[in-house]
Amino acid sequence: MHKSDLVELKYLSEAEVDMNIWGLTAIVDVATASNALHSITGILFFDKGYFGQILEGTRSAVVEIWGRIKDDPRHHNIELLGITEIQERRFPKWSMKLFDAQQFSVAFPQFAELIANIGDPDVKTLQALRSLWKEI
Repeated sequence: MHKSDLVELKYLSEAEVDMNIWGLTAIVDVATASNALHSITGILFFDKGYFGQILEGTRSAVVEIWGRIKDDPRHHNIELLGITEIQERRFPKWSMKLFDAQQFSVAFPQFAELIANIGDPDVKTLQALRSLWKEI
């Protein structure tokens, strides 16, 4: 793989239905297996009804998985924040690592203040998540 073939995709979305732990676990289990098979790495953030995800891998693999995410009825108001060429993976050990707000603040303390500003699902929450995902 050429370095320029490696990309990072970032997106935000709202959960279509009330997502419970079983539904979230099912998403992570399927994503982890699929991502490992396609050499995709990344993180998934879920809190207060919102998803934020960063996927890393070859452009073709990332675009294929992005197509499935856009067609997934568990997401709505999906917002692609960008696909960027990267030189190396930031999450090489995680085919999919799930975080909620508290876990994310511990793992990435530099973003704790942004995470603290995430309130109930509303426009301010989405704005805080956009800021967070642009900073990562």
